[in-house]
Amino acid sequence: MTKETVPFYQKPILLIVLAGIFWFAMLGYRDLIDPDEGRYAEVAREMLSTGDWVTPRLNGYKFFDKPPLQYWGAAISMAILGETNTAARLWCAGTGFLGALWMGFVAYRLYGKPAAHYTFLILVSSFLYFGIGHANVLDMGVSVFLSVAVGAFALAQAERNTASKGQRWMLISWAGLAAAILSKGLIGIVFPGAAIVFYSLWQRDWALWKNLFIIKGLSLFLLLVLPWFILVSQANDQFLHFFFIHEHFERFTSTVHNRDQPWWYFTVVLSIGFLPWITNIISAIFKPEFSWKVTNKGEFEASRLFWVYAVFIFLFFSRSHSQLVPYIVPVFPFLAILAGEKLAKHQQSLRTIISTALLAVIVAVVAWKIVGSAKPNTPLAIFLEFRPWLIAASISLALASAIAFYYRQKQPIAFTIIAMGTLLAFNLGASGYQSHTSIRSGQNMAIAIQSYTHNKDIPIYSVNNFNYSLIYYLNRTITLVGYTGNMEFGIGREVKGWIASEVEFMPTWLSSTNAIAVMSQKTYQSWLDRNIPMKIIYQDPRRYAVTRN
Repeated sequence: MTKETVPFYQKPILLIVLAGIFWFAMLGYRDLIDPDEGRYAEVAREMLSTGDWVTPRLNGYKFFDKPPLQYWGAAISMAILGETNTAARLWCAGTGFLGALWMGFVAYRLYGKPAAHYTFLILVSSFLYFGIGHANVLDMGVSVFLSVAVGAFALAQAERNTASKGQRWMLISWAGLAAAILSKGLIGIVFPGAAIVFYSLWQRDWALWKNLFIIKGLSLFLLLVLPWFILVSQANDQFLHFFFIHEHFERFTSTVHNRDQPWWYFTVVLSIGFLPWITNIISAIFKPEFSWKVTNKGEFEASRLFWVYAVFIFLFFSRSHSQLVPYIVPVFPFLAILAGEKLAKHQQSLRTIISTALLAVIVAVVAWKIVGSAKPNTPLAIFLEFRPWLIAASISLALASAIAFYYRQKQPIAFTIIAMGTLLAFNLGASGYQSHTSIRSGQNMAIAIQSYTHNKDIPIYSVNNFNYSLIYYLNRTITLVGYTGNMEFGIGREVKGWIASEVEFMPTWLSSTNAIAVMSQKTYQSWLDRNIPMKIIYQDPRRYAVTRN
């Protein structure tokens, strides 16, 4: 009797290991991209180097844009792995992968093993979820902790009629809320709270309000959240107004950050971000497994809660005045689980295979046409270096869709093949983007500066602009000239290492015997036209580093 080959969906450990290899393999290959990756890596580096784990700093200035949880995680990674690209991104990648596993677990508990299989695959291999998981930005961490809070809440309510009443899950939910707030602020409680309110009104589910374990849960929540807020407020009397008013109320109700986009912006982001699974997601949104008309009033309906949560966040950001691509990531875990639930009951292999094949064609066309994007400050060589990676990604997608078509009658196997081929393709594309780091990262400039001098006491000035990743790779702070950016709050309260304008700076430069200035191509040309003494030690199409002698 021959032994049957067991497909991956019956061996979840093998699936997880394989997906993990694809997920983490190239994490440190790309240099950090400015501004976000460099900024958040540098805050963590300074936290580690100064030993001040309460007050975040950027280039030496107090930096209260966001809470510290990701900085703590990244700083710990740097303490273990060194100040590397991998260490800077490990918190985001680690939380992202664990978040996909968590949503698979939630799907398993609520809907069964097939739904868990599809949920994990869709989430871990969606374009935007993968991309944000491999970028050092704050949105992946908060998305995952929100998914912990809402997912654990659903598990608790599903057990509310049992002897335990779901207490352990509700406490995990409260802890998830605390971690979400420590990741990115008040959205950590606003999003789940609003979703629960709207869900209970729609479902007429009043019993959930009696099953929140408020005393124990709120105590745990405050125990986790309050210590840092108390300590940072005591150390910085300006913190509360800036953090709660400027970074929350003004950010979303005004155009103070110039991030306003058209009303359809996040529809496009979501459509592209869920490739190659977008057809499955659309089906789950418009034809979910629950009935639009409530027929089981008072009973807990997890799928309705997940749908309300995702739609609320989508509408919130679509109507806000601060819109950036990563903001929509919190909806991904719950649209993935809705799609996973649906796929466990229905065959949708062919539409997914077709969308994967179309994505392969699109990537191939982009690879062919990409050289047309070359400009003086983005030279042709960058795109020629990027092109082979995109071609390889296109081939991976095409092969995955072809093999999946062969197994189209066995949907779990077909979807596993698509997910693995997509993960490989995304890795190839992301690694190929290393070609752009010559103009979007400070790594090469830092190498040139460090090779010029090993004396860390030599003053370095950044004139009229700032490369956040440069100071991360230099392992030091530098003096700003005519620039504030995200450091405006800190500079306004600690005017050190800052020169207000190029005019004020020029006597310092002219009297220096050994100094370095970093500037844009425009500023360099201005200095050249005015015969200001300098010698180039680094240049790329956008930036220059010059020395005084």
